[in-house]
Order: sequence, then C-alpha cells, then structure tokens
Amino acid sequence: MLKKTLLSLVALLTVGLAGVPPVPFTPYATAVKQIGQGKPVMLEVGAESCVNCKTMNRILAPIVAKHPQYRIYDIILTSPAVNILNPRPKVSIADKLKVRAIPAQIFYDASGKEVYRHTGILDAGQLNTIFKKLKF
Repeated sequence: MLKKTLLSLVALLTVGLAGVPPVPFTPYATAVKQIGQGKPVMLEVGAESCVNCKTMNRILAPIVAKHPQYRIYDIILTSPAVNILNPRPKVSIADKLKVRAIPAQIFYDASGKEVYRHTGILDAGQLNTIFKKLKF
C-alpha cells in the first residue's frame, strides 16, 4: 500500500510538473464506437473525485501527447439516472463495463476483444509494455 501511495505521489509530482495538458474526458458512447475498428483501444475508467484516477490521467497525458494516434479514452463514471416513475436505475457505465473499482484500465485488441484489465495505477513503463504487446 505504501509503495502504491509513493508511486502515486511521484507520478503526480513528476508528470504534473511537465506541463502536459490532461487527457480529455470522452463520453462512453463515443469511445465504445472505436472498439473493434481495426486498432487497439484503451479505456481508462474513473471518477472526477478519485485521486488515483487523476494520477492515472497525469500518467497517460504525456503518452497521449507523444502518441496522438493511440486510441486512449478517459471515461468518467456518473451516477445512473433514476426515473421517478420507475425507481430502478438505468444500467450504469460501470455495469456495462463490469467495473467494480477505480481506476480501471480495459484494453481491447484491434478486433474488439478485451485482452487485459487492470484495477489501480499503472506506471508509464507498464503502460508502454502493454502498448507494445498490443501493437498500439
């Protein structure tokens, strides 16, 4: 736990000082259309109030700036809408993606098959290894 906390702090300081703009949030409906379109896709799933999600965004920002052709999308979870006449909420993005904890990274190959899933923080080295393996 301490190692992850220190990793988060180091990533926050080093990437935050680089002055790279954050990865913009992408609506789920937009990002999901890119899956299975002949290129690998990474979904970074989180929440605006999540410190570790913000850290992941800062780790991804220089990668996205260096490789704009990569299909990396930052998806923000929102609470599902509740209709007063039907108190059961609509299916949330978290339910659709089967995400139970955040931040979560979901990787799809070029054909759209989910090939890797991770919960927590991945550092730039780990991400680059995954990107090479999936031929981003």
